[in-house]
Amino acid sequence: MKRVRIWLSIIIPIILVIALAVVCVNLWQHKTIEENDLKVMCKSSVNAAMEHFENYQSNGNEAEYISGVAEFRAYMTTYLCLTDEPSDADYTWCNILYGYMTMKPEEVKANISDLIDALEYLAEDYDHPNGFNLINALNNKIAAE
Repeated sequence: MKRVRIWLSIIIPIILVIALAVVCVNLWQHKTIEENDLKVMCKSSVNAAMEHFENYQSNGNEAEYISGVAEFRAYMTTYLCLTDEPSDADYTWCNILYGYMTMKPEEVKANISDLIDALEYLAEDYDHPNGFNLINALNNKIAAE
């Protein structure tokens, strides 16, 4: 009986440590998969927004502009999930631009080619610094009008 207690006092902690390690690895893999899924969603949203704005630029269809704005908002939401920092300057610049898209659409439409240029960078990489710099420049341009 004494041998069994000694044996159990050694084996049980080892089994618990192994189980904890398996759970930690599983959670880590889940987070990695989730992060990759969010990056794919970010990229697809920005690509869809760019496509809608290009279509708007070529045919002037208001529905294309509205769809582009909606896809841009989806990109912003996904970007926020990836960065988890609502005070991030890049997110703030996007939020300002989104405000212009909804409150001053004519000014954004007049500068649609600048918007498409910014989105091209973000289509390459969801957090490309040049894309955010162009968004900030566009915000400043619209604010000055």
